[in-house]
Amino acid sequence: MARTYDSGDAIESVANGLIPQYHPELTSARMAYVFVDRAGKKAGKEVMGVTKKIGGVHEYLLEKDFLIVIALDKWNELNEGQRLALVDHLLERCTGEEDESTGEMRWKVREPDVQEFASILQRRGVWHSDLSGFVSVAQLISVDEIVEEEVEVQGEEGERENVVVSESADDDEDEDFDFDDD
Repeated sequence: MARTYDSGDAIESVANGLIPQYHPELTSARMAYVFVDRAGKKAGKEVMGVTKKIGGVHEYLLEKDFLIVIALDKWNELNEGQRLALVDHLLERCTGEEDESTGEMRWKVREPDVQEFASILQRRGVWHSDLSGFVSVAQLISVDEIVEEEVEVQGEEGERENVVVSESADDDEDEDFDFDDD
């Protein structure tokens, strides 16, 4: 079944509040925000949102640097704080640096600081520098408050949903603006 897309005005509203404070390098980036009706899947996990760098002919036609797409079915399940976190996460993937010779911004999508399994952290501990920095920050956070909020969100069943927060794609890849259906 074909996916349907809709205006991401609600996403843009959240992003406009986050960019000046946490992502000032994006103030000159041309952003597009869109909802897709339902989450796609990647490796069996639902994808809540994607960040894509727009380039080539798409950049020319759309006059945009980045596209943020969020699954509306997942958005509707999130509370305000979770929506803020999702948009913040997707914006964090966007980055740019000024080309010294032309003065133009060169935009790209970056990967998160850490990609690791909880089971490896439990078995092997902090085994590399990226993980060390991440764990140091995590230790500053009140884990009790997070666990309490998570229990409230999960409900009494305590079931966890198998969800990927985001994926990214650069303009070098020849793909359309659709979620994978695997």
